[in-house]
Amino acid sequence: WEDSALYVALAMALFAMLFGTRSTTAAEHNRGLVLAMAVESLLKLTAMLALGAFVWFGIDAADQALPIREGGADGFPALILLGVLAMFTLPHQFHVGVVECQDEKHLRTARWMFPLYMVVIALPLLPLARAGHAQLASLGVPSDLYVLALPLANNAHGLALLAFLGGLSAATGMVILATLSLSLMIGNHWLAPLRARGAWAQPGGPNRRSEVLLQRRLGILAVVLLAWGYSRAIAGSNALADIGAVSFSALATLAPALGYALWRPHTPPRAVLAGLICAVVVWIWILLLPTLAPLFAGDTRWLQQGPFGIAWLAPDTFLGLRDWSRLLRAVILSLAAGTLLTWLLALRWQSTPASARRGSIEVAALRELASRFLPDARVDQLFVKGISASALETEVESELAAVFGAASARLLLDTVRKEPGSGLQTVATLVDEASQALRFNQRVLEAALENMSQGISVVDRNLQLVAWNRRYAELFGFPPHLLRVGQPVQELAHWAIARGYAGHAAGSIDAAVAKRLVHMKSGSAHLSERRFPDGSVVEIRGNPMPGGGFVATFTDVTAFRRAEQELILANETLEQRVDERTAELANASAAADRANRAKTRFLAAVSHDLAQPLNAARLFTYALGQKIEATPQREAVTQIEGALGSAETLLGSLQEISKLDAGGMRPQRCVFRIDDVLQNLAAEFRVLARDKGLELDCVGSRAWVHSDPNLLRRILQNFLSNAVRYTGKGRVLLGCRRHAGQLRIQVLDTGIGIDEADHELIFEEFRRLDRSGQGLGLGLSIAERMARLLGHRIGFHSRPGKGTVFWIDVERATVLAETGETPAPLEPQTPRARVLVVDDDVAVRDAMRLMLETWGCAVETAAFSESVHRAFKRMQPELLLFDYHLDDGVTGLQLHEELGMEAGFRPCIIITADHDPAIRAAVEAAGCFLLYKPLKPLALKAMMARLLAHADQGKR
Repeated sequence: WEDSALYVALAMALFAMLFGTRSTTAAEHNRGLVLAMAVESLLKLTAMLALGAFVWFGIDAADQALPIREGGADGFPALILLGVLAMFTLPHQFHVGVVECQDEKHLRTARWMFPLYMVVIALPLLPLARAGHAQLASLGVPSDLYVLALPLANNAHGLALLAFLGGLSAATGMVILATLSLSLMIGNHWLAPLRARGAWAQPGGPNRRSEVLLQRRLGILAVVLLAWGYSRAIAGSNALADIGAVSFSALATLAPALGYALWRPHTPPRAVLAGLICAVVVWIWILLLPTLAPLFAGDTRWLQQGPFGIAWLAPDTFLGLRDWSRLLRAVILSLAAGTLLTWLLALRWQSTPASARRGSIEVAALRELASRFLPDARVDQLFVKGISASALETEVESELAAVFGAASARLLLDTVRKEPGSGLQTVATLVDEASQALRFNQRVLEAALENMSQGISVVDRNLQLVAWNRRYAELFGFPPHLLRVGQPVQELAHWAIARGYAGHAAGSIDAAVAKRLVHMKSGSAHLSERRFPDGSVVEIRGNPMPGGGFVATFTDVTAFRRAEQELILANETLEQRVDERTAELANASAAADRANRAKTRFLAAVSHDLAQPLNAARLFTYALGQKIEATPQREAVTQIEGALGSAETLLGSLQEISKLDAGGMRPQRCVFRIDDVLQNLAAEFRVLARDKGLELDCVGSRAWVHSDPNLLRRILQNFLSNAVRYTGKGRVLLGCRRHAGQLRIQVLDTGIGIDEADHELIFEEFRRLDRSGQGLGLGLSIAERMARLLGHRIGFHSRPGKGTVFWIDVERATVLAETGETPAPLEPQTPRARVLVVDDDVAVRDAMRLMLETWGCAVETAAFSESVHRAFKRMQPELLLFDYHLDDGVTGLQLHEELGMEAGFRPCIIITADHDPAIRAAVEAAGCFLLYKPLKPLALKAMMARLLAHADQGKR
């Protein structure tokens, strides 16, 4: 009980019982069993190919030659012969190839696929044997274990597991299917005939299904236990391949009987049985006994000397064949003995007259039997020919075999022959009951067919009509006399095509009929639709039947096709409506785009036109402030400058909105130190905060960021402007901190805060936090759009009455090498030079003249080209200030080009309110400098001082 092999054997027996003994029908197809065999075959093939690839590419055994054994090839012919016979005589091969075969086409595929499978799975054997001998033979590892030992010896544990699973699946599949096949043979062909002569033959007995299944399960258990006992008896004495060869050679003794069944089916069964017994006895004497003899104590000299000293009967020298191997000797002699004895006995027993072998049946009894199962018309046809009794018996047997099978027909005739009285009546009663059940099932089937909405027709292999239903006749309108059993389908097709049921003209009827007959004879499925003369649409689906013949179904799909056409029409109408709506949306979108572009152009034009008077007013105010020293007048000028600054801020916001809407703003990203931007902003807004009594602090940072410094500065300006504007008292803090791998720049204030209801509206255009009237409410909207343009996240936190924090996340960058500390901006020196101012607006020219003269400059002004040339010759200016847009479409750059050599290397500053990047590029390409309107006096003053200083250095 400590032998684990016993429990494995019992487990496989249990699995075989569960798998194969659920039904009493031996010929029932078991798709699950076939699928399991297919999977184990693929797993086995995969494992073998993987082992072959591993040995071929991973193990170097090319220099190791396999040992040559004397006489090692003697058994090779026998193994080849056994391999051929095993494909037909092995129980599991027979079960899969014959019992489980559902279509003859599968056999045609197996004829080339199975040999190919055997060739492919045998490819790795020679490399595997060579490598195993090279690495493992010296360690005493048996060749049976090479498939497991080789991967383990080379640390390929996964491959070893795959090989184990492949071997396990092959063994279990073979054992289960073999035991199942053998149990069917034992139960159906040994036990069942014996029991049929006893209690099973009594009429009116109980249901024997459970007994049939029980004897089949006991057969499985007996086979498994016998196999386990044999394995324990020869354990350790034979290689696995030798055990397989012995088993194959035993099953090869069935080959003569199989051959006679195929090529001489009328061979007497007794002759076949005698030949089979003779072949098995020869195999036992020559191979099985010598194999088992060493396992038992006793004298084994008789194996070489023969029984009673008869040398030619010795198993190892049988008939003097000393040079043959045991396997070859057993296979050849057992096959020869079985074939020869069967042939001789068949000759003798066939010479006996048929009347001596079986009695004749009276014609009256034969007619009575036939009339129970055959139609009266067919019985009359059989018995009016006046043929002999033996021929008549053959005809009746053939007709009955068509009703309930050849075996039942033969059993029925044998019963009539042996017991023409009560035996016949008993069997006839049983068969009659079966016939009644069959007729009942047939009536149920006919009722189901007659009430189907589909038309159905069935033709046999001879293309004759054998079954149809009422709907089939209604669809085609066949006359009653045309539909009958045995009616050639050719006539039905001719009738239907001639009346337009296939859409063919009268001249092509014969060709159309021939085409349909060829199609049905080829056994190929088809699907088509036809429009019948009454306008109905019928779907015709034909499928071949496994045993020959054809079944066709005819479905009226007129309502379905009508609904389909309506759907197609609705879909086309829907597509038209969708196209119309799409066109309307496209027109509306185009109109919105045009309106947006018009708005953008309007804002740009308004901004440009407003910049001119604002520019002049700013210049006049600045000049006036430089001349007035009295405090009351000075405060008034300061207030004017503040109002002008607010107007300029509003105008700048409108220009930025128009640029963002037009897509004309392109970020120029670079790496820079964030502290440069923070400190400049803090210095700019600290004066504004101090005027409101606020404290503005800036926390410096050494971090470097990757962004557009100008756009980022503009965003932070909006944050600081709002912080200063909406903070009545307290402080404003500007700083940054690290957050989620980025740098978060924050502006914190202690102002009025933002109500929660305004959180979703704060970044909308023209949205103000209070009703003070300051600003247009565009600052945060511009900041949000710029941040989106840069790809930066922007947000805020606020508590009403406590303050607000606005923030923006900026990508951090690698620190660049610093060239030195950035020098603090110096107050620009007062430029003193000869300056030529060109502008088409007289107010701007006067304002520029007044401001420049307060700086100590000598000023000449001009409005158009001719006056410019005269003023230039008269004054010889040191600096040129040109407006970009002049009258008649002339630009300041064109005027500068006209001066040409007269201008020489004098610095030229172009002033414009147009922020178009193309203008900036053109100005830079011309070597000029650019300032935007409204012009900031200090910016102009600083640029003039820098340019004049550079020009003086060039002169030196």
